[in-house]
Amino acid sequence: MTVEITGLCRDHTFETAEEVCRRCGMEFCEMCLLFPKGQPLCKECAMVAGGVRNHASRAEMPKREMKRIVKAFAARRAASTSAPLTAEAVEITDPVLQDPLAPTVEDLERVPAPVPDDGAAVASELADVFNDPPPPPPPPSGNEPADGVAPPIDWSQPFG
Repeated sequence: MTVEITGLCRDHTFETAEEVCRRCGMEFCEMCLLFPKGQPLCKECAMVAGGVRNHASRAEMPKREMKRIVKAFAARRAASTSAPLTAEAVEITDPVLQDPLAPTVEDLERVPAPVPDDGAAVASELADVFNDPPPPPPPPSGNEPADGVAPPIDWSQPFG
């Protein structure tokens, strides 16, 4: 039984795997892992190890295979953290995934450099915005209480 190291969580396929379960050898994210006695275990294997369940849907890996999986996972993780993903390293060859409107290198070279501005024009526009007088308060509607006192309640009228 061989396990492919993908770097993704088995249950949450869009999350990166943080560790390998030390019982079944599957990769899991931090939400799926428990650490009883310092060993990372998935939730299902942790229940089997704790005696809550007496069986699991995933079989226990042999020790030799587990060592190989952990070593391969560590190598993949080291390789992914040492070489950050850059735009030059990514080459999309699938025409469906290519964006026809994305700028090319030639387009980016033709963009003129920004002209430095002293900021006087921006400062004058902001001064105009912030120096406007505040709007006048709305006129009273007649239903508001005078001097902060609520009007008396007419108990003869039904509520609602």
